[in-house]
Amino acid sequence: MGVIVAFVVGILAFADLDAGKVKALHGFDSFLGVPSVAGSVIFFAAALTWAVGRFAGARYPHGLSVAAIVVSAVGTVYQLFAVILNPSWFTTVLALLAIGVLLLAVLDCRVARRDSVAAVVAASDRTKALGVFLILAGLAGLTAAYNLSIDKVTAIISPTTALNCDRSLLVQCSENLRSWQGSLFGFPNPLIGLGGFVVPLVIGIALLAGIRFGRWFWVAFNIGVIGAIAFVIFLISQSVFVIGTLCLWCALVWTFTIPLFWIVTLYNLKAGNLRVPARQTRFFAAAYSWVPLITLVCYLVVALLYQVRLNALSYL
Repeated sequence: MGVIVAFVVGILAFADLDAGKVKALHGFDSFLGVPSVAGSVIFFAAALTWAVGRFAGARYPHGLSVAAIVVSAVGTVYQLFAVILNPSWFTTVLALLAIGVLLLAVLDCRVARRDSVAAVVAASDRTKALGVFLILAGLAGLTAAYNLSIDKVTAIISPTTALNCDRSLLVQCSENLRSWQGSLFGFPNPLIGLGGFVVPLVIGIALLAGIRFGRWFWVAFNIGVIGAIAFVIFLISQSVFVIGTLCLWCALVWTFTIPLFWIVTLYNLKAGNLRVPARQTRFFAAAYSWVPLITLVCYLVVALLYQVRLNALSYL
């Protein structure tokens, strides 16, 4: 519920900015540089990922559940500050929902304490490399999405202000943000990233803690990753062939989304989460170790497109 409310309000907030109904951000919004609901999207997306993992059979150890309480407490304080500094019906609703998340985290921690011995997973079962990469991908994506959100607000409120990411005629994000491709679904694309990149971050932390998820969880995650790579391919093609620019924050998203697709998909294929014949499973298991090379080839293809189409090297 928190994700839905926060996401819808985020869309409405950016719509008000675009329509000129809001001339400047005030209160809590001015502190963040973006509508405060953007932080709500991140918090509730994290809570949703945690809860879905629980339904997928994950048994979080007591220590990780305590960490979830801390995160929930911080999120609740954030929502309460939003009510004080930017009072409205939706900040009140989100604050109540955040308190509910905190209470559920406390109850789940009590269960985890009883099951703490059973929840410990052998170190050999831990997919550490995958977990570390998912954390890095989540952090990088959130960084890019947040900065793009700030740039989007700046571009709307002060169209004449030069954005930090505008480096040259080729390297800039202004054109991307102002184009229809930058709001493909009727709202700024960064809003998707603020919620979406929380998912690999939370999953990565859980994997490092030794958590194991059910098969359907991995399938659902893989579907989301496929959607992300399809979105990225579309945006790359539009940047190269239509807009004619390179957005640095967008490039950061691409840099991690491409290997994210390969590493998650090949992991699921080799682990049997995506059912294929045994012979093909062995092939994908071997391919999994070649993810760095496969990713490098993809980078080279993107770089070649930019060079052939836009003569990118001449701008360096």
